[in-house]
Amino acid sequence: MIGFHLKRASHDLIGQVILILFPLVLIFFFDFLYRNIGIETGMEIGSQNRATVLAIGFALTFQIYASAMSFETLSEDLFTPMHDRLFSTPAEGRSLVLSVLLSGTVVSFMQSCVVLVFSILILGASFPYFPLVLAIIFLSVLFNQLLGTVLLLFCGSPKVANIVTTVYGSVVPMLVGLYFPLPKSAVFRFFRLYGTPMSLANTASLGVMEGNWLQAIITLGPLFGLSVVLFVLLKGLVRRVVV
Repeated sequence: MIGFHLKRASHDLIGQVILILFPLVLIFFFDFLYRNIGIETGMEIGSQNRATVLAIGFALTFQIYASAMSFETLSEDLFTPMHDRLFSTPAEGRSLVLSVLLSGTVVSFMQSCVVLVFSILILGASFPYFPLVLAIIFLSVLFNQLLGTVLLLFCGSPKVANIVTTVYGSVVPMLVGLYFPLPKSAVFRFFRLYGTPMSLANTASLGVMEGNWLQAIITLGPLFGLSVVLFVLLKGLVRRVVV
């Protein structure tokens, strides 16, 4: 069933291209902007070059939007007449939800990998401890896929879930300092480093690349815990929806 949903996702080539091309365009644009007007991104760079930090930030940002593709697929199966056709077969509801979730996770992770690799080849980004960075990227992908699926099943409406996802995906990159510098206060520093799931993933990635293992562990713990909470919530919501 996972293979079927992977094939199903591959049919939306335009959506896949957008989720890869847009981050690359934005990375190039902001790198050019910061380099030529003499301001810095609001994120901590440390010893990393700007393209590296921007690549991580935009890869994490577009994982949020990638979750919408998964829950839109799931909404077609659960909240349209397709529901009755599917569940008149031996298909098991939990397996259906899990296969969509896992296939969406695989596709979104591959999109993030392509963004990072192209950033290396085209923009000169570099990622120390790259396998560990990819592990953090994968955890972030899984969190966002779980969040999107839980939103859909809780709201019962792909339109509402899309609105929430869009607002969330618009606000959290700003709180991380991706688009512009933030005020230098304790509150904004907290939000930039720890205040959102994207902040946690971004801080963990930068911590790993800087060799700051304590910072990476401190931020990965809450992100993993939130993913577990979402998975527990998902199990309860699936029972309510697939009956």
